[in-house]
Amino acid sequence: MKKRALLVLLALALVVSLVAFAACAKEEEVVTEEWQWPERLLVTAMSTRSPIYSAFVAWTTPWSADTGVTVRVIAESDSRLQQLWVKEGRFFTVAPHQARSMMYGLKGQARRDWGPWLSAIWMPAGGVYWGCVTLADSGIETIYDIKPGMSAIVITLAEEPQQSIYAFLAWAQVDPEDITFVPLGATAQQARFLQDGKGDFSLCYYTTPTWLEVEASPHGLRWLPLDAEKDPEGAARFLEVYPWTGWGVATGGIPSSEGVAMALTISPYITRFDTDPELVYRIVKWVDENYDRIKEHPWCAAMTLENLLDVAVHNYEPIHDGSVRYLEEKGLWTEELEARRQYNIELLTLWVDSYQTAISMADERGIDVNVDNEEWQEFWDKYKKDHDLPMLVNFQGPGIEQPSYSDFYENWEEVRPKW
Repeated sequence: MKKRALLVLLALALVVSLVAFAACAKEEEVVTEEWQWPERLLVTAMSTRSPIYSAFVAWTTPWSADTGVTVRVIAESDSRLQQLWVKEGRFFTVAPHQARSMMYGLKGQARRDWGPWLSAIWMPAGGVYWGCVTLADSGIETIYDIKPGMSAIVITLAEEPQQSIYAFLAWAQVDPEDITFVPLGATAQQARFLQDGKGDFSLCYYTTPTWLEVEASPHGLRWLPLDAEKDPEGAARFLEVYPWTGWGVATGGIPSSEGVAMALTISPYITRFDTDPELVYRIVKWVDENYDRIKEHPWCAAMTLENLLDVAVHNYEPIHDGSVRYLEEKGLWTEELEARRQYNIELLTLWVDSYQTAISMADERGIDVNVDNEEWQEFWDKYKKDHDLPMLVNFQGPGIEQPSYSDFYENWEEVRPKW
Protein backbone atom coordinates (compact mmCIF):
# COMPACT_ATOMS: atom_id res chain seq x y z
CA MET A 1 0.00 0.00 0.00
CA LYS A 2 2.78 2.39 0.92
CA LYS A 3 4.49 1.68 -2.39
CA ARG A 4 1.28 2.29 -4.32
CA ALA A 5 0.62 5.56 -2.47
CA LEU A 6 4.16 6.70 -3.23
CA LEU A 7 3.65 6.00 -6.93
CA VAL A 8 0.40 8.00 -6.90
CA LEU A 9 2.13 10.93 -5.23
CA LEU A 10 4.96 10.81 -7.76
CA ALA A 11 2.44 10.74 -10.62
CA LEU A 12 0.57 13.73 -9.22
CA ALA A 13 3.81 15.62 -8.77
CA LEU A 14 4.74 14.90 -12.37
CA VAL A 15 1.36 16.14 -13.62
CA VAL A 16 1.60 19.32 -11.56
CA SER A 17 5.12 19.93 -12.82
CA LEU A 18 4.07 19.47 -16.44
CA VAL A 19 1.11 21.84 -16.01
CA ALA A 20 3.31 24.43 -14.34
CA PHE A 21 5.93 24.07 -17.06
CA ALA A 22 3.30 24.47 -19.78
CA ALA A 23 1.89 27.56 -18.05
CA CYS A 24 5.33 29.11 -17.73
CA ALA A 25 6.10 28.33 -21.34
CA LYS A 26 2.83 29.88 -22.44
CA GLU A 27 3.45 32.94 -20.27
CA GLU A 28 6.95 33.27 -21.68
CA GLU A 29 5.56 32.95 -25.18
CA VAL A 30 3.11 35.79 -24.56
CA VAL A 31 5.75 38.00 -23.01
CA THR A 32 8.32 37.46 -25.72
CA GLU A 33 5.89 37.71 -28.66
CA GLU A 34 6.99 40.65 -30.79
CA TRP A 35 4.40 43.19 -31.92
CA GLN A 36 4.12 43.34 -35.70
CA TRP A 37 3.51 46.41 -37.83
CA PRO A 38 0.65 46.04 -40.34
CA GLU A 39 1.66 45.23 -43.89
CA ARG A 40 0.19 48.46 -45.20
CA LEU A 41 -1.40 51.70 -44.04
CA LEU A 42 -3.98 53.69 -45.98
CA VAL A 43 -4.34 57.44 -45.36
CA THR A 44 -6.35 60.02 -47.26
CA ALA A 45 -5.93 63.68 -48.23
CA MET A 46 -8.03 66.14 -50.21
CA SER A 47 -5.85 66.60 -53.29
CA THR A 48 -2.37 65.88 -54.60
CA ARG A 49 -1.88 69.66 -54.68
CA SER A 50 -3.02 70.22 -51.12
CA PRO A 51 -0.48 70.85 -48.33
CA ILE A 52 -1.76 67.93 -46.28
CA TYR A 53 -1.04 65.53 -49.14
CA SER A 54 2.59 66.61 -49.30
CA ALA A 55 2.75 66.47 -45.49
CA PHE A 56 1.56 62.86 -45.56
CA VAL A 57 4.29 62.02 -48.05
CA ALA A 58 6.89 63.92 -46.01
CA TRP A 59 6.48 61.89 -42.81
CA THR A 60 5.21 58.54 -44.08
CA THR A 61 8.15 58.10 -46.49
CA PRO A 62 10.88 57.83 -43.79
CA TRP A 63 8.44 56.06 -41.44
CA SER A 64 7.73 53.45 -44.11
CA ALA A 65 11.47 52.99 -44.73
CA ASP A 66 12.07 52.39 -41.00
CA THR A 67 9.14 50.06 -40.38
CA GLY A 68 8.67 48.28 -43.70
CA VAL A 69 4.99 49.26 -43.81
CA THR A 70 3.68 50.07 -47.27
CA VAL A 71 1.86 53.41 -47.23
CA ARG A 72 -0.70 54.61 -49.75
CA VAL A 73 -1.87 58.22 -49.69
CA ILE A 74 -5.25 58.32 -51.43
CA ALA A 75 -6.40 61.69 -52.77
CA GLU A 76 -10.14 62.29 -52.55
CA SER A 77 -11.76 65.70 -53.05
CA ASP A 78 -15.00 64.70 -51.30
CA SER A 79 -14.34 65.21 -47.57
CA ARG A 80 -17.52 63.31 -46.73
CA LEU A 81 -16.14 60.20 -48.40
CA GLN A 82 -12.83 60.63 -46.56
CA GLN A 83 -14.68 60.75 -43.25
CA LEU A 84 -16.66 57.64 -44.16
CA TRP A 85 -13.49 55.70 -45.00
CA VAL A 86 -11.94 56.47 -41.63
CA LYS A 87 -15.25 55.98 -39.80
CA GLU A 88 -15.52 52.48 -41.26
CA GLY A 89 -11.92 51.67 -40.36
CA ARG A 90 -10.80 51.16 -43.95
CA PHE A 91 -8.35 54.08 -43.69
CA PHE A 92 -6.11 54.87 -40.75
CA THR A 93 -6.31 58.65 -40.71
CA VAL A 94 -7.42 61.89 -42.31
CA ALA A 95 -6.83 65.56 -41.57
CA PRO A 96 -7.80 68.08 -40.43
CA HIS A 97 -10.73 66.90 -38.27
CA GLN A 98 -14.18 65.38 -38.30
CA ALA A 99 -16.29 67.78 -40.32
CA ARG A 100 -18.82 69.49 -38.08
CA SER A 101 -21.37 69.33 -40.89
CA MET A 102 -21.14 65.52 -40.65
CA MET A 103 -21.02 65.58 -36.85
CA TYR A 104 -24.23 67.59 -36.73
CA GLY A 105 -25.83 65.71 -39.62
CA LEU A 106 -26.56 68.91 -41.51
CA LYS A 107 -28.25 68.99 -44.90
CA GLY A 108 -26.30 66.90 -47.40
CA GLN A 109 -24.70 64.88 -44.57
CA ALA A 110 -27.63 63.18 -42.84
CA ARG A 111 -27.26 59.77 -44.46
CA ARG A 112 -27.75 56.54 -42.56
CA ASP A 113 -24.07 55.60 -42.93
CA TRP A 114 -22.73 59.14 -42.32
CA GLY A 115 -23.57 61.43 -39.44
CA PRO A 116 -21.60 61.66 -36.18
CA TRP A 117 -19.04 59.02 -35.23
CA LEU A 118 -16.56 58.57 -32.38
CA SER A 119 -13.27 59.93 -33.67
CA ALA A 120 -10.03 60.69 -31.84
CA ILE A 121 -6.99 62.91 -32.38
CA TRP A 122 -3.65 61.14 -32.44
CA MET A 123 -1.28 63.95 -33.55
CA PRO A 124 -1.35 67.52 -34.88
CA ALA A 125 -1.28 67.61 -38.67
CA GLY A 126 -0.18 71.20 -38.98
CA GLY A 127 -0.36 74.69 -37.63
CA VAL A 128 -2.57 76.14 -40.30
CA TYR A 129 -2.79 79.86 -40.97
CA TRP A 130 -5.71 80.77 -43.17
CA GLY A 131 -7.34 83.94 -44.26
CA CYS A 132 -8.92 86.10 -46.91
CA VAL A 133 -7.04 86.45 -50.18
CA THR A 134 -7.55 88.71 -53.19
CA LEU A 135 -5.60 89.98 -56.19
CA ALA A 136 -2.98 92.60 -55.33
CA ASP A 137 -4.45 94.98 -57.90
CA SER A 138 -8.08 94.45 -56.82
CA GLY A 139 -8.25 97.60 -54.68
CA ILE A 140 -9.23 95.47 -51.65
CA GLU A 141 -6.58 96.18 -49.01
CA THR A 142 -8.39 95.49 -45.73
CA ILE A 143 -11.27 93.30 -44.61
CA TYR A 144 -13.45 96.43 -44.48
CA ASP A 145 -12.93 96.99 -48.21
CA ILE A 146 -15.22 94.04 -48.84
CA LYS A 147 -18.54 95.59 -49.82
CA PRO A 148 -22.06 94.50 -50.79
CA GLY A 149 -22.27 93.37 -54.40
CA MET A 150 -18.88 91.62 -54.38
CA SER A 151 -18.47 87.89 -55.00
CA ALA A 152 -16.76 85.28 -52.82
CA ILE A 153 -15.18 82.09 -54.19
CA VAL A 154 -15.95 79.31 -51.72
CA ILE A 155 -15.12 75.62 -51.44
CA THR A 156 -18.27 73.79 -50.46
CA LEU A 157 -19.79 70.35 -50.90
CA ALA A 158 -23.05 71.29 -49.21
CA GLU A 159 -25.98 73.49 -50.13
CA GLU A 160 -24.62 76.44 -48.15
CA PRO A 161 -21.19 78.11 -48.16
CA GLN A 162 -18.93 77.11 -45.30
CA GLN A 163 -19.56 78.81 -41.99
CA SER A 164 -16.08 80.34 -41.99
CA ILE A 165 -16.95 82.69 -44.86
CA TYR A 166 -19.85 84.03 -42.80
CA ALA A 167 -17.36 84.76 -40.01
CA PHE A 168 -15.16 86.85 -42.30
CA LEU A 169 -18.20 88.75 -43.50
CA ALA A 170 -19.19 89.33 -39.88
CA TRP A 171 -15.77 90.91 -39.28
CA ALA A 172 -16.27 93.06 -42.40
CA GLN A 173 -19.83 93.92 -41.27
CA VAL A 174 -21.30 92.80 -44.58
CA ASP A 175 -24.53 90.78 -44.69
CA PRO A 176 -24.03 87.45 -46.54
CA GLU A 177 -27.23 88.12 -48.46
CA ASP A 178 -25.46 91.02 -50.16
CA ILE A 179 -22.60 88.79 -51.41
CA THR A 180 -22.64 86.50 -54.45
CA PHE A 181 -21.11 83.10 -53.67
CA VAL A 182 -19.19 81.22 -56.36
CA PRO A 183 -19.16 77.58 -55.17
CA LEU A 184 -16.36 75.18 -56.11
CA GLY A 185 -15.66 71.57 -55.18
CA ALA A 186 -11.85 71.52 -55.32
CA THR A 187 -9.07 73.78 -54.03
CA ALA A 188 -7.21 73.53 -57.34
CA GLN A 189 -9.94 75.64 -58.98
CA GLN A 190 -9.82 78.43 -56.43
CA ALA A 191 -6.70 80.20 -57.64
CA ARG A 192 -7.69 79.95 -61.28
CA PHE A 193 -11.14 81.43 -60.65
CA LEU A 194 -9.70 84.37 -58.71
CA GLN A 195 -7.01 84.98 -61.31
CA ASP A 196 -9.63 84.90 -64.08
CA GLY A 197 -11.78 87.49 -62.31
CA LYS A 198 -14.63 85.13 -61.48
CA GLY A 199 -14.66 86.32 -57.89
CA ASP A 200 -13.38 89.22 -55.79
CA PHE A 201 -11.93 87.29 -52.84
CA SER A 202 -11.64 83.82 -51.34
CA LEU A 203 -10.56 81.94 -48.23
CA CYS A 204 -7.59 79.61 -48.23
CA TYR A 205 -4.61 78.19 -46.38
CA TYR A 206 -1.31 80.02 -46.51
CA THR A 207 0.60 77.00 -47.86
CA THR A 208 -1.66 75.98 -50.75
CA PRO A 209 0.75 75.70 -53.75
CA THR A 210 -1.77 76.81 -56.40
CA TRP A 211 -1.63 80.37 -55.05
CA LEU A 212 2.00 80.62 -56.17
CA GLU A 213 0.74 80.81 -59.74
CA VAL A 214 -1.46 83.79 -58.88
CA GLU A 215 1.33 85.43 -56.93
CA ALA A 216 3.62 85.16 -59.96
CA SER A 217 1.00 86.55 -62.34
CA PRO A 218 0.81 90.24 -63.33
CA HIS A 219 -2.08 90.67 -60.86
CA GLY A 220 -0.11 89.50 -57.82
CA LEU A 221 -1.64 88.22 -54.58
CA ARG A 222 -2.69 89.99 -51.38
CA TRP A 223 -3.72 88.59 -47.98
CA LEU A 224 -6.05 90.78 -45.92
CA PRO A 225 -4.72 91.36 -42.38
CA LEU A 226 -6.83 89.93 -39.57
CA ASP A 227 -5.24 91.51 -36.51
CA ALA A 228 -7.30 90.56 -33.48
CA GLU A 229 -5.23 92.78 -31.17
CA LYS A 230 -5.74 95.92 -33.25
CA ASP A 231 -9.40 95.16 -34.01
CA PRO A 232 -10.81 93.13 -31.08
CA GLU A 233 -14.39 94.06 -31.96
CA GLY A 234 -14.02 92.67 -35.49
CA ALA A 235 -12.40 89.50 -34.10
CA ALA A 236 -15.24 89.15 -31.58
CA ARG A 237 -17.81 89.31 -34.40
CA PHE A 238 -15.82 86.62 -36.22
CA LEU A 239 -15.70 84.29 -33.20
CA GLU A 240 -19.41 84.72 -32.53
CA VAL A 241 -20.05 83.05 -35.88
CA TYR A 242 -17.06 80.69 -36.02
CA PRO A 243 -15.79 79.95 -32.48
CA TRP A 244 -13.15 77.38 -33.48
CA THR A 245 -10.02 79.33 -34.24
CA GLY A 246 -7.24 81.47 -32.81
CA TRP A 247 -4.95 84.15 -34.21
CA GLY A 248 -1.32 84.45 -35.22
CA VAL A 249 1.17 85.88 -37.71
CA ALA A 250 1.84 83.69 -40.74
CA THR A 251 5.32 82.41 -41.48
CA GLY A 252 6.73 79.72 -43.73
CA GLY A 253 3.99 79.74 -46.34
CA ILE A 254 3.32 81.50 -49.66
CA PRO A 255 5.76 84.49 -49.76
CA SER A 256 2.98 87.09 -49.94
CA SER A 257 1.50 85.70 -46.69
CA GLU A 258 4.72 86.16 -44.68
CA GLY A 259 4.14 88.38 -41.65
CA VAL A 260 0.40 88.85 -42.25
CA ALA A 261 -1.95 88.48 -39.25
CA MET A 262 -4.35 85.60 -39.92
CA ALA A 263 -6.63 83.06 -38.32
CA LEU A 264 -4.68 80.10 -36.89
CA THR A 265 -5.91 76.57 -36.45
CA ILE A 266 -3.79 73.70 -35.17
CA SER A 267 -5.21 71.06 -37.45
CA PRO A 268 -5.22 67.49 -36.08
CA TYR A 269 -4.95 64.05 -37.62
CA ILE A 270 -7.94 61.93 -36.60
CA THR A 271 -8.66 58.22 -36.57
CA ARG A 272 -11.35 55.97 -35.13
CA PHE A 273 -11.45 56.04 -31.34
CA ASP A 274 -11.06 52.24 -31.29
CA THR A 275 -8.07 52.13 -33.66
CA ASP A 276 -5.39 49.82 -32.22
CA PRO A 277 -3.81 51.81 -29.34
CA GLU A 278 -0.48 50.03 -29.84
CA LEU A 279 -0.32 51.13 -33.48
CA VAL A 280 -1.11 54.73 -32.56
CA TYR A 281 1.37 54.69 -29.67
CA ARG A 282 4.21 53.44 -31.87
CA ILE A 283 3.53 55.96 -34.66
CA VAL A 284 3.40 58.86 -32.18
CA LYS A 285 6.62 57.61 -30.59
CA TRP A 286 8.30 57.41 -34.02
CA VAL A 287 7.18 60.94 -34.95
CA ASP A 288 8.53 62.34 -31.69
CA GLU A 289 11.86 60.52 -31.93
CA ASN A 290 12.34 61.35 -35.62
CA TYR A 291 11.04 64.91 -35.60
CA ASP A 292 14.31 66.33 -36.97
CA ARG A 293 13.86 64.24 -40.12
CA ILE A 294 10.44 65.68 -40.98
CA LYS A 295 10.34 69.18 -39.48
CA GLU A 296 11.42 70.97 -42.67
CA HIS A 297 7.95 70.52 -44.13
CA PRO A 298 5.79 73.49 -42.96
CA TRP A 299 2.97 71.20 -41.84
CA CYS A 300 5.13 68.47 -40.33
CA ALA A 301 6.87 71.15 -38.28
CA ALA A 302 3.70 71.26 -36.15
CA MET A 303 3.83 67.53 -35.32
CA THR A 304 5.15 68.08 -31.80
CA LEU A 305 4.06 66.92 -28.36
CA GLU A 306 3.69 70.58 -27.38
CA ASN A 307 1.08 71.09 -30.09
CA LEU A 308 -0.57 67.77 -29.21
CA LEU A 309 -1.05 69.07 -25.68
CA ASP A 310 -2.41 72.34 -27.09
CA VAL A 311 -4.95 70.38 -29.14
CA ALA A 312 -5.86 68.41 -26.01
CA VAL A 313 -6.88 71.71 -24.41
CA HIS A 314 -8.46 73.41 -27.42
CA ASN A 315 -10.37 70.80 -29.40
CA TYR A 316 -13.65 68.99 -28.81
CA GLU A 317 -12.39 65.68 -30.22
CA PRO A 318 -10.68 63.50 -27.59
CA ILE A 319 -7.03 62.45 -27.71
CA HIS A 320 -6.53 58.79 -28.68
CA ASP A 321 -5.60 56.21 -26.04
CA GLY A 322 -2.32 55.43 -27.82
CA SER A 323 -1.28 59.09 -27.83
CA VAL A 324 -2.20 59.45 -24.16
CA ARG A 325 -0.02 56.44 -23.32
CA TYR A 326 3.01 58.08 -24.91
CA LEU A 327 2.31 61.43 -23.24
CA GLU A 328 2.06 59.60 -19.90
CA GLU A 329 5.44 57.99 -20.51
CA LYS A 330 6.92 61.43 -21.12
CA GLY A 331 5.33 62.74 -17.92
CA LEU A 332 3.20 65.26 -19.83
CA TRP A 333 -0.34 64.00 -19.27
CA THR A 334 -2.29 65.45 -16.34
CA GLU A 335 -5.47 64.69 -14.44
CA GLU A 336 -7.01 67.89 -15.82
CA LEU A 337 -6.29 66.83 -19.40
CA GLU A 338 -7.76 63.40 -18.76
CA ALA A 339 -10.88 64.95 -17.23
CA ARG A 340 -11.36 67.10 -20.34
CA ARG A 341 -10.75 64.07 -22.58
CA GLN A 342 -13.42 62.07 -20.79
CA TYR A 343 -15.75 65.04 -21.09
CA ASN A 344 -15.13 65.15 -24.86
CA ILE A 345 -15.71 61.42 -25.17
CA GLU A 346 -19.07 61.83 -23.44
CA LEU A 347 -20.02 64.72 -25.74
CA LEU A 348 -19.21 62.84 -28.93
CA THR A 349 -20.87 59.69 -27.64
CA LEU A 350 -24.00 61.71 -26.88
CA TRP A 351 -24.15 62.89 -30.51
CA VAL A 352 -23.45 59.40 -31.90
CA ASP A 353 -26.12 57.79 -29.72
CA SER A 354 -28.60 60.56 -30.45
CA TYR A 355 -28.19 60.12 -34.19
CA GLN A 356 -28.71 56.35 -33.99
CA THR A 357 -31.75 56.86 -31.75
CA ALA A 358 -33.22 59.34 -34.22
CA ILE A 359 -32.68 56.87 -37.07
CA SER A 360 -34.42 54.10 -35.11
CA MET A 361 -37.34 56.39 -34.30
CA ALA A 362 -37.61 57.44 -37.95
CA ASP A 363 -37.63 53.79 -39.04
CA GLU A 364 -40.45 53.05 -36.59
CA ARG A 365 -42.47 55.94 -38.04
CA GLY A 366 -41.85 54.88 -41.63
CA ILE A 367 -39.70 57.94 -42.38
CA ASP A 368 -37.17 57.25 -45.11
CA VAL A 369 -33.69 57.98 -43.72
CA ASN A 370 -32.42 59.49 -46.92
CA VAL A 371 -30.22 62.53 -47.40
CA ASP A 372 -32.69 63.88 -49.99
CA ASN A 373 -35.76 63.33 -47.82
CA GLU A 374 -36.83 66.64 -46.26
CA GLU A 375 -39.12 64.84 -43.80
CA TRP A 376 -36.13 62.96 -42.36
CA GLN A 377 -34.01 66.11 -42.17
CA GLU A 378 -36.81 67.96 -40.37
CA PHE A 379 -37.27 65.02 -38.00
CA TRP A 380 -33.54 64.94 -37.13
CA ASP A 381 -33.39 68.74 -36.75
CA LYS A 382 -36.39 68.63 -34.40
CA TYR A 383 -34.77 65.84 -32.40
CA LYS A 384 -31.63 67.95 -31.87
CA LYS A 385 -33.71 70.91 -30.78
CA ASP A 386 -36.07 68.97 -28.52
CA HIS A 387 -33.17 67.26 -26.73
CA ASP A 388 -31.15 70.49 -26.52
CA LEU A 389 -27.96 68.83 -27.77
CA PRO A 390 -24.82 70.83 -26.92
CA MET A 391 -22.82 72.58 -29.59
CA LEU A 392 -19.35 71.20 -30.22
CA VAL A 393 -16.81 74.00 -29.86
CA ASN A 394 -13.10 74.04 -29.12
CA PHE A 395 -13.39 76.28 -26.09
CA GLN A 396 -15.24 73.94 -23.76
CA GLY A 397 -14.62 71.48 -20.96
CA PRO A 398 -15.80 70.34 -17.52
CA GLY A 399 -17.59 73.09 -15.67
CA ILE A 400 -17.95 75.32 -18.73
CA GLU A 401 -21.50 75.90 -19.91
CA GLN A 402 -21.97 74.65 -23.45
CA PRO A 403 -23.77 76.72 -26.07
CA SER A 404 -26.89 75.06 -27.39
CA TYR A 405 -26.79 73.67 -30.91
CA SER A 406 -30.42 74.68 -31.46
CA ASP A 407 -29.77 78.25 -30.36
CA PHE A 408 -26.83 78.55 -32.75
CA TYR A 409 -28.23 76.83 -35.83
CA GLU A 410 -31.98 76.53 -35.54
CA ASN A 411 -32.39 80.21 -34.62
CA TRP A 412 -29.64 81.47 -36.93
CA GLU A 413 -31.59 84.52 -38.07
CA GLU A 414 -32.22 85.57 -34.46
CA VAL A 415 -28.71 85.08 -33.13
CA ARG A 416 -26.74 86.19 -36.18
CA PRO A 417 -24.95 89.47 -35.49
CA LYS A 418 -26.76 92.43 -37.05
CA TRP A 419 -23.79 93.91 -38.90
